[in-house]
Amino acid sequence: MSKQNTESYDAYNSCADEIKNKILKEGIWKPYTNRIKALLLCQDKFWELYNAESNLEHKRVVLEDLVNIQSIIADWYKSSKKS
Repeated sequence: MSKQNTESYDAYNSCADEIKNKILKEGIWKPYTNRIKALLLCQDKFWELYNAESNLEHKRVVLEDLVNIQSIIADWYKSSKKS
């Protein structure tokens, strides 16, 4: 994600209510959308790796990574939808 595509909003120094109000007011702002898209792209790449892999042990490791990234994606969606 390039610097040009990110909106400068200091979420680290904002309270939870300020962040929630910003999401409610403006929707999911661009950094959230970009992070979710990047996570979904990673998930797609994991599936590509899984399908290309012939070693069962390596397939198992890729499946573990898929399970882990799905919970991260779900957390991002949940945090972006909270009001």
